[in-house]
Amino acid sequence: MNEKEGPMNMNVTPPVEPVTEFEVPLPPDRKRPKWLVPLIAGSTAVVVLAAVGTGGYLYWNHDRLTAASEECATSYDRAVKARKKLTEYLESDAVKTAIRVKDSEVKDAKTVGTLASTVKAVEKTKTDIPECPADGLKDIKAVTARLDKTATAYEKTVNEVRGKANAVNASKTDKTVADATKVLDDSKGRVKDDKVRTALENAIKSKDGKAISDAMKAVNDSIKAKSDADANARAEKEKQAAENTAQAPDNGSYTGGTTGGYTGYTGGGYTQSQGGGGYTYTPQQSTGGSTGGGYTPTPQPQPQQPSQGGGNGGSSGGDDGYYEDCWVGDTSGKPGVQVPCN
Repeated sequence: MNEKEGPMNMNVTPPVEPVTEFEVPLPPDRKRPKWLVPLIAGSTAVVVLAAVGTGGYLYWNHDRLTAASEECATSYDRAVKARKKLTEYLESDAVKTAIRVKDSEVKDAKTVGTLASTVKAVEKTKTDIPECPADGLKDIKAVTARLDKTATAYEKTVNEVRGKANAVNASKTDKTVADATKVLDDSKGRVKDDKVRTALENAIKSKDGKAISDAMKAVNDSIKAKSDADANARAEKEKQAAENTAQAPDNGSYTGGTTGGYTGYTGGGYTQSQGGGGYTYTPQQSTGGSTGGGYTPTPQPQPQQPSQGGGNGGSSGGDDGYYEDCWVGDTSGKPGVQVPCN
């Protein structure tokens, strides 16, 4: 060694190590007691748990608010949709058609009045739909419950109105079926084509209002067609009968108002007067006669008096020298014929 080593200074103080908040400085060259180690570890655990507990609570509370807000939003959407559905149904053709139905068109008139009063009450009722609050778990849950109640009320009202509208339509169908059945029964043998009655019978079984209405119209049209055809046939027959009567020959038959007729004439002619000296004419007499009408027999011609001669000459007929002639006539009214009386 070129240099001498000096003597070591035994009074130098060794460096002091930094002390943590969990460590307790000990005198040099002294060991820590065994009971001090668990105390230090326990204190550390308490501090850590306290920090973790506070953060966990805050996280759990935030999660509950988020879930409640989502539930409230769902209830809000449900209430809005239920209100829209009710509004649309009240304005639908189904409801408007049912409301326009008259008492005379249904079997039970009460259904019409019930529907009308229900729709009127619903249209006057207005229910507000509240918005969901931004925070406050208790407030969020309260609004959610209110929204659910509102949505349920709207849904119930839609079903109520639909049920009463269906009751009106069903009662109308019952009336239509009853009327159609009567038409079916009364139209037997009165239609031009019986196929329309079969179509009406099938429509009644289906209870389809439009099908029944169309089938009833077809039956009524067929009834009218047959009635018109029958009327035309009768008119043609009467016309033909009149033409036949006009073309029939006139036989000159007497169509006067006599009854009883005539029984002809008897007697008549000429008879010789007793005591001689000529003849006496006796006109024909009716044995029956007319009880009506104005028939007048044809006048009989007056006979000429036979010439009277004197003595026994001039006559070849009677004992007195004269011919004895008589007039003979029939019941037809023709002039009589002069014949010898013998």
